[in-house]
Amino acid sequence: MSDQDLFSIPKVELHCHLELTFRRSTLQAWAVDMGMDVQNDSDFAQAFLVKEPMADLPSVLHKFLNTRDVIDTEAKVEQLTYEACADMHTVSNVRVLELRYAPSFLLDAHPHMNADRMLEAIQRGVARAEAEFPMVVGLIGLLQRIKSVEENARWCDWMLERKAAFVGLDLADDEVNFPASPFAPLFQKAKAQGLGITVHAGEPCVEGAANNILVAIDELGADRIGHGVQAIQDDRVVERLAQEGIPLELCPWSNVLTRAVSSLEAHPFKTLMERGVKTTLNTDDPGVMDITLMDECRHATQNLGLSTSDLIKCNSWSRKASFIPQERIDTVWPTTDS
Repeated sequence: MSDQDLFSIPKVELHCHLELTFRRSTLQAWAVDMGMDVQNDSDFAQAFLVKEPMADLPSVLHKFLNTRDVIDTEAKVEQLTYEACADMHTVSNVRVLELRYAPSFLLDAHPHMNADRMLEAIQRGVARAEAEFPMVVGLIGLLQRIKSVEENARWCDWMLERKAAFVGLDLADDEVNFPASPFAPLFQKAKAQGLGITVHAGEPCVEGAANNILVAIDELGADRIGHGVQAIQDDRVVERLAQEGIPLELCPWSNVLTRAVSSLEAHPFKTLMERGVKTTLNTDDPGVMDITLMDECRHATQNLGLSTSDLIKCNSWSRKASFIPQERIDTVWPTTDS
């Protein structure tokens, strides 16, 4: 399949972390301005990019934190947001984009910044992109499971007080050492107030990871599962996902880099799809992981065994699973184009 054919498919990106979705030239310029010795592309890659399977979690987290350290003003957040949206459309023909972010992630490093000003900056970046490109963008508020229930409750309330700015709520970070159950009341509260619920679950390749998917569904009310690649470990989980039509936000290249799977060829994307699970294709952290959705489409056709019709089907599922109102999606992607 040619790149032109792949590009021509209207696409949906459901699982993308805003803070780690940077335009390389922009982040490099910011880092140099801050005095970092990363003018050389290889030095920049060493400091900021994950380009091969990581040896250990601290090594990749270090690159995440380097990125966070550079994004230190609301003006940068606005530019970051605009460029993330613009590049998604111009590089990959993304029409529907959901960006998730945790206000606490940047504020932990930059207390001089303000959560409301940051949100306004993100909204300005989104508005500029939506005015310039045929795309719609929705924001998902993200809670960090490594933080206390009390702190996350404050952030959940903050998001619900600004509910018009968000389409969904997510829970991320280390699912091995920080179970999701304590945060269930926060997600049930958000769901009752109309937010879509997605939960990072079943990502790492550890025993019992698939059960985290059931916790996300049964206790947190998940409408979608972030990653969920380890569902393949447990037939009952696959059956639940298929029977209830709960989509997986799969991120194949990210799964390789984090060693959730051993290789692209070993990824269970196609198997899950054949077993009736609604599989969607996403990038996760496209800046840090040096990936585009077009790259993921190439992986899908060259390594995962997907056909053109499979990709179209996945994007149709993604479109219907989006937390962005369907009437907004129709304005940039009429159903006759599906």
